[in-house]
Amino acid sequence: MTGSVQIAPAGDERWHALLSGRTQPVYRCLALRILMIRLKGDYARALPHPDAVVEELRAFFRDNLRFAGDDYRNIFGGTGR
Repeated sequence: MTGSVQIAPAGDERWHALLSGRTQPVYRCLALRILMIRLKGDYARALPHPDAVVEELRAFFRDNLRFAGDDYRNIFGGTGR
């Protein structure tokens, strides 16, 4: 099932909403919860050029979809477009 999910492109506004804290879903995956604590701080410090932070979160979902897939589908509605 994980092979059928396309990770949203880096330009998708939902990445920025997550990393800025405008969107605050409840994460089921513990590793994602821990990662988001660090990435939110990194994102704030990286403004106005947070591309590397967005890519790190995208890579996490790509590499860990087996464990974080439920969270990804909750945030992105099942697909990345």
